[in-house]
Amino acid sequence: MKTALITGATEGIGFEFAKLFAQKGNNLILIARNESRLQTISKELSSYKIDIKVYVKDLSILDNAKYIYDDLNMRHITIDYVVNNAGFGINDHYVEIDWQREQEMFNLNMITLAYFTKMFAKDMKVRKFGKILNVGSTGSFQPGPFMAGYCATKAFVLSLSEAVNYELKGTNVSVSTICPGVTDSKFHSVAKTENTLMSKLLSHATPEEVANYGFKIMMKGKSLGVHGFVNKMMIFSDRFTCRRIVIAVAGKMLKRQEK
Repeated sequence: MKTALITGATEGIGFEFAKLFAQKGNNLILIARNESRLQTISKELSSYKIDIKVYVKDLSILDNAKYIYDDLNMRHITIDYVVNNAGFGINDHYVEIDWQREQEMFNLNMITLAYFTKMFAKDMKVRKFGKILNVGSTGSFQPGPFMAGYCATKAFVLSLSEAVNYELKGTNVSVSTICPGVTDSKFHSVAKTENTLMSKLLSHATPEEVANYGFKIMMKGKSLGVHGFVNKMMIFSDRFTCRRIVIAVAGKMLKRQEK
């Protein structure tokens, strides 16, 4: 029986991934900050007759990620699949965002993801098996005014993941990146993006749809998957559009509208 580790497992895409892996008969390591929600999910998914271990940890603190990795090793728990899903965004003028909050986002979206990718991929390479899925965004492909820091973190995720996946060729270990567009989850209430043209005009996916797509590309070992036809076309069109215009359009889409 294989084991999947999922970060940000209590809501949205992360929760859907937890259900998918449970349905396939995988043991679970679930990580999130909400203890009561983690316990509820554990009881719900235990019906699949799998082992579930939870860590109530804030992954914006790197020491917590190090603790989890060391504790898993101490318990001799082998991780076969990793879904680095935890992350959040902030919508505002970059200079107006509180630095501490921004740093927490940088730490969670990039530093902890990079640490888990490095440590688990190293172990997987030794065992000659493993799959990692890192959650990027359509914002991975261009600068995003009013979500400048967030889009920069997702560009980091995509660049790191594609490069590491290339390095791992021939090892039976893969690092995939899924880049969803607008997804109906708590992300938008936290980021304060509900009142943007992006949320109003672009098609919305469900967390279940995104997770199903991500699971498929992960299991196939694909390096990159952009969810949704319209999102694919938008990203493709950026190649033929002046970068100044791409940035201006992104700024229009991401700026909060006056109520």
